[in-house]
Amino acid sequence: MMIETHFVTLPVKKVFFKLTIPIVMSMFFSSIYMMADGIFVGHFIGSDALAAVNMVMPVIMILFAVSNMIAVGSSVKVSTALGEKNPGKARSMFSFSTALVMGVGVFFAAAGLLFSKPLIHQVIREDQLAEMAIQYSRVLMLGLPFIMPLFAMDNFLRVCGKARYSMWINIIVSVLNIFLDWLMVAKWEWGISASALATVISMMIGSAFSFFPFFSKKITLYFTKPKIKKAELMGMLYNGSSEFLSSIASSVIATLINAVLLYLGGSVAVASYGIVMYIDTLLVGVLYGVVDSIQPAVSYNLGAGKVKRTFSFFKISCVVTAAISVLCMAVILIFPDKLAAVFSEKGNVQVMQMTVAALLLFAPSYLFTWFNMVTSAFLTAMDKPKESMIIMLFRTVLLPVSCLVILTSVMGVYGVFSTITLSSLLTCILAGLIWRKTVWSYAR
Repeated sequence: MMIETHFVTLPVKKVFFKLTIPIVMSMFFSSIYMMADGIFVGHFIGSDALAAVNMVMPVIMILFAVSNMIAVGSSVKVSTALGEKNPGKARSMFSFSTALVMGVGVFFAAAGLLFSKPLIHQVIREDQLAEMAIQYSRVLMLGLPFIMPLFAMDNFLRVCGKARYSMWINIIVSVLNIFLDWLMVAKWEWGISASALATVISMMIGSAFSFFPFFSKKITLYFTKPKIKKAELMGMLYNGSSEFLSSIASSVIATLINAVLLYLGGSVAVASYGIVMYIDTLLVGVLYGVVDSIQPAVSYNLGAGKVKRTFSFFKISCVVTAAISVLCMAVILIFPDKLAAVFSEKGNVQVMQMTVAALLLFAPSYLFTWFNMVTSAFLTAMDKPKESMIIMLFRTVLLPVSCLVILTSVMGVYGVFSTITLSSLLTCILAGLIWRKTVWSYAR
């Protein structure tokens, strides 16, 4: 069992793998269920439905990003408080953050049900595609108050050393979601809304299980009076802002890319991009699992004054994420046709051909993505949101938009699939310069 004091007492490698293995397994299964979601929608409903889901998901991810911002920002502060031997402050911040996430979920559910339909019709002009997007989004909106806490509680479970418990929750959620997709989409043929319903039901169950440990006083964090100072609240939100803006920016760029693809290549291009993103979710989910899982250890060590130990975590994170990225890139480059066939309707040659080309153009981005994610996450954990935000802005907004404009003018629709590779390379150079400067400031 891992408890928070082990963050500074056990060897770095042992702490790293004790933290990362459960979370990577969690993210792996979560990514698998998202891929399965795309497989069931693509095979049993069709490429138009896959395109509709891909148009809606960036907006849904923006809403989830708010929960993640609160969770990441507060977990950094909670971990630091624990490292400073101030558990009372940590519990108050934890209780307040949990209540805030639940309140945000209720607000977004109400707003989404009121405004989602007109907004979707503004973005999607094809009636059939728009109707599918509305059906899918409404079910998810209704479930927001019950599923948003899952993302926050996952962070706090890791702070308390409950990474293995968090892993099993995520595995159960993923397996249940896949089963419900098969039952409601493939067997009962309930349509696209059933895919969203499967997600909501499985995540609601996961949220319920994630709350259980915090109602007792057997772990470091438990519910107390949700008290927090205004300065602490602003610091919490500011510290989580880089991850929040990263998610927001990524979703906005994804929406822009979908609009460009719809204009240049129609629903076929949007469906192909959706397949690439489903496959990309698997790698990015694993990488995020690595860098996110060790955040409590990094923040705790900094709070305890163990600066050198903190950079040891950075080094091992780089080695592991780089190895995973190169392996995944090789698989995509060797088997693009087989990966495309998994998500495509049988006989849909157009989607198959475009997806294969898209995968070949997109795969090299993995040579650089791992470093961008590691540096940004570590800067956040080190309470350096300004530096993390600079990397985020260039990685998710400035460079992708610039590359999108330039490459589509030269390569047309295929320029879209090359955008992430070029922007990731340029971001990697910037992240390296910022990280080097930050390391020097700590060394002094």
